[in-house]
Amino acid sequence: MKPMRSLPKITARSATLGAIIALALPCAPAMADGVMRRMFFPARAAEYSGPSDSVSFFIFWTTAFFFVLLMGLMAIFVVKYRRRPGQAAPRSPSHNTPLELAWSGIPLILLGMMFFFGARLYIEMRTPPIDSTVINVTAQKWGWTWEYPGGEQSLESVTLANVSSPVFAVPVGKPVRLVMNSTDVIHSLYIPAFRDKVDVIPNRYTTYWFRAEKIGEYHLYCAEYCGDQHSQMMALIKVMSDADYQEWLAEQADTSAIPLVELGRKLSISAGCLACHSLDGRPGTGPSWKNIWGNTHVMTDGESVKVDENYIRESILEPNARIVAGYPAQMPTYQGRFSDRELRAFIAYIASLSDDGAEDAERMMEEDDAEQEASEADSPQASVPTTDF
Repeated sequence: MKPMRSLPKITARSATLGAIIALALPCAPAMADGVMRRMFFPARAAEYSGPSDSVSFFIFWTTAFFFVLLMGLMAIFVVKYRRRPGQAAPRSPSHNTPLELAWSGIPLILLGMMFFFGARLYIEMRTPPIDSTVINVTAQKWGWTWEYPGGEQSLESVTLANVSSPVFAVPVGKPVRLVMNSTDVIHSLYIPAFRDKVDVIPNRYTTYWFRAEKIGEYHLYCAEYCGDQHSQMMALIKVMSDADYQEWLAEQADTSAIPLVELGRKLSISAGCLACHSLDGRPGTGPSWKNIWGNTHVMTDGESVKVDENYIRESILEPNARIVAGYPAQMPTYQGRFSDRELRAFIAYIASLSDDGAEDAERMMEEDDAEQEASEADSPQASVPTTDF
């Protein structure tokens, strides 16, 4: 009978081969980066997208290699060294220095590299430049609100997966720092093309900064389950040239030319109202706005309240003052978030969605037009000097 080779020699040779291959693993992410990136991520669009991919794929390929190696060796050993009739089992080794050094030293080196690369990247990604543009981000079920340094808020929207979602603009090549908080539960801001995901938590602030490198449009998602309409909590990020960005900001700041009802529609999308209030009569987390104007609602305390201007204003500023029976008390307050004209825009828009509110919406628009004209007439006009020849 052919004698069996000793297990220590075989495992020592395997360990030597494994050490050579393992030390070459840092090159694997670069070799397979293109294929893996196309499989898992969209095209890179921010400063740290590339380094993030490199660290992620280094960890992935390292763990994938050792998984295949260990499972393969296990399968080989199970077959090659299975118990055979008439053949005595070899004596188990008690000590093998090369093998023990290999299975201790190689993982130690690789884990040290993972920690070093990861920690260095994390520190860089969490230290914003001093000249960053600061944008305040508020997350709520189920939408995002961005407030820019001058107080501007986006009024632009787009349809994503049949959901009206807000559009947010950032300048290309300049650092942007997001200061984020949540009004209700934990959310998570995730922009796949920027390769970062940051939790947004109630009653505390979290920050995240990025420098977009490519002009284009990129999707923003909530990556933390936050309720039954979590999948609809999306937005579109527009990366623009600095000139286009400044022009976009100016358009968001000046709402005087936008008709009152249209302004209310835009604000309802940017504030995330439509995530809870439907426009077609379907029940949601909150009452539908379809034909709500002029109706009488029964509150949780049994009180009957007519839906009019005063009730809608109160519901926006103090949403928990009166709760409609059958609905949860989870709407956040918008106290201090909107100007008086914006509140009137909400009211006019909701009225316009009801058969009984069309006349009231028209009246409010006429009153707003008159107020706008009076304001323009009262504003001082710059005198233009003339010269007689």
